[in-house]
Amino acid sequence: MISPEQATIPCTRTSERRGAVANAPCTSYDPRMTPTPLRCLVVDDEPPARDELAYLLSCLDNVEIVALASTARAALQAIAEHAPDLVFLDIHMPGQDGFFVTGELCTMPNPPLVVMATAYDDYAIRAFDENAIDYVLKPFTEDRIAKSVERARKLLHRKGTGAGKDAIDRLMAALSLGRSRACKRVPVEHSGRLLLLSPEEILYCNTENKRVFVHTHRECFPAQAGTTLESLSERLGPELFFRCHRAFLVNLEHVQAVTSWENGRYLLTIKTPEQTEIPVSKANVRELKARLGL
Repeated sequence: MISPEQATIPCTRTSERRGAVANAPCTSYDPRMTPTPLRCLVVDDEPPARDELAYLLSCLDNVEIVALASTARAALQAIAEHAPDLVFLDIHMPGQDGFFVTGELCTMPNPPLVVMATAYDDYAIRAFDENAIDYVLKPFTEDRIAKSVERARKLLHRKGTGAGKDAIDRLMAALSLGRSRACKRVPVEHSGRLLLLSPEEILYCNTENKRVFVHTHRECFPAQAGTTLESLSERLGPELFFRCHRAFLVNLEHVQAVTSWENGRYLLTIKTPEQTEIPVSKANVRELKARLGL
């Protein structure tokens, strides 16, 4: 199995091949023709999802998995090293997420195509469709992955080198549209009914005994059954909220103090009467400092 952190598969770079494709005479796409192997990178912080997607891709003809990555930084390193044609990119990862990766790709002259793994609502999915940007919903299926690969082949055949750049620009516009339309109210359970909390009144969220709890100045509410911190993080977006720890999601507007703790970790003090302290995992300290301008 390919190392997800050190994408070390020996391979030749594809800049020359892409240039040749861009300058070749235009011909119609025929799926019956034997295509050049599509070089893919799989990015997901969860090993089961990453391995499943890699397996499904390996079952397809003329697909080469050049690397696996489990973090945003490892993904960018693998892209620079292996120049894949197509990246299957998980949106939510601890610390820097899939949005960070797509933002960095915008600065590249010839980025790869991107297929997002997402749990976005119908509005955002419609935005992906309208902008010819692909997405896959977890759990993955063989047919859906095959369709994503085929769509990427057609786009690369039509547009050659510029396909990735055009697609990334449309992807960022689609994500912005989906976020602006999405309802970000958070349903919580209270006295036999569901209350809808606005993001601004949420101080932080945490997991305990496999349940998610949402904390406000008023009280602590259990989130609607089936809610996970990952789904809450995607719903609320990165503008206000930060996944500082695998068990905590905090509203940065309600952070009162940051304290250096032990072994390179930090504590966040939340504006509550109890001065609640929340741990920051060592892996997320750099991102926290960047978010707070420290």
